[in-house]
Amino acid sequence: MIAIDQILDGSLLSKERLLQAREHYTPSAAPGSPELAFARWTQRISVQSELGSAREIAGLTDDEMSAMEAEFVRCPTRPRSTRVRQAVPAGVALSTLGGLGLLVQGLVGGMGAGAQPAVQMISATCLLIGLVVLAIGFLSAFSTLHLELCHGTTGLYFGRLDEQHPWLFKTMNLTHHPAAEEYRQRVVRERGWLRGVDYVMMKEIVRNQEALEQALPARAIAEKIQLLPAPVEQPVQQPRLVTSRSESKAKAGSAEARMNRALLAAAR
Repeated sequence: MIAIDQILDGSLLSKERLLQAREHYTPSAAPGSPELAFARWTQRISVQSELGSAREIAGLTDDEMSAMEAEFVRCPTRPRSTRVRQAVPAGVALSTLGGLGLLVQGLVGGMGAGAQPAVQMISATCLLIGLVVLAIGFLSAFSTLHLELCHGTTGLYFGRLDEQHPWLFKTMNLTHHPAAEEYRQRVVRERGWLRGVDYVMMKEIVRNQEALEQALPARAIAEKIQLLPAPVEQPVQQPRLVTSRSESKAKAGSAEARMNRALLAAAR
């Protein structure tokens, strides 16, 4: 009985249920253009976790990321499908035509007995079809709203952390952590530019380090924060065995001055 209910409800064969069963594993062939590649990454980000998507993107080369960044600059909003773009104007046109037909027929009212029902039926049909097409267009637009948002998130992942990126200062705050700073230096040395996806990775590294510190015994943490900082030892100046030339000249000059004062005193 339970299996029949699941089949009737459609949950057993639904797309979301299949994605959960295989942990959102949806392999696909390599896209042939940056536009298709960006759409593919947008789709994967919409169904995966933030860390799962960041781990995949962080393994790309700098050239691949630059191509995705250029595609986002070219098209900052997700392009809608042809059906959605055509449904709304067509629905508005048909609804307007049907409404105007009914309005004109009501105002004029001078048509023949045979033509009036036919015009009325055509106008009502146009109005009804236009409303249906318009509703389908709006529903299709709302159904892809999450992809519209993920399109912008994908652009943030691939964007360089320059003065225009909104995650620049957040990344700077993470560099105070030694583990995140080590990751930053490795990425700059091996790949080049830091990007938004690196902020996500650094944030996850810091979160894991903080979670590890939370697992330490409370007594050890209390003893650690109660310790005074180690005193800074002042450097001790070692005596020099060899005098410099300037010092020897100064000593010779002072000895000569004492001798001159002694001779003047004896002459008096």
